[in-house]
Amino acid sequence: MITKLVAELRAAKLAEETAKKNRLDVENKILALYVTPDGGEGTHNDEDFSIYWKLTRTVDAEALSAEFELLGANVQKAFRWKPEVDLRQLRALQDLDAAAYAEAAKFFTSKPAKPSVNLKEKNV
Repeated sequence: MITKLVAELRAAKLAEETAKKNRLDVENKILALYVTPDGGEGTHNDEDFSIYWKLTRTVDAEALSAEFELLGANVQKAFRWKPEVDLRQLRALQDLDAAAYAEAAKFFTSKPAKPSVNLKEKNV
C-alpha cells in the first residue's frame, strides 16, 4: 500500500515540476513581447491576461535599527517592524527557564503547521 502511494507521489511531483517548468517557459515567452515599464513597476491589461511588474524591497534591518531614532517621523513611518519568534532561543528558554518561557508565551500562539512529506532519492 505505502509503496504504491510513494510511487504515486513521485509521479505527481514529477508532473507538477514539469507543469511548473512549462508554465514558466510560456510566461517568459509572453513577457518577452512586452517592455518593462520605467521604474520597474507597472501593469499591462489584455483581454485574456494581465502582467504585473513589481519591485522587491529588502530592508537592511541592522542598519535601519542603528539609525532609526535619528530618522524623521515620516521616514520612520515608511517601515514596519515585524516581531518574529526565534525558535532556537524559544526552545532554549523553554528548557532552561520555565517562568521566562511562560512570560514569553503570552505573546504568541502555536498551531499545527501543514505536515510535509519529503521523498528521498531512489537508488536505481
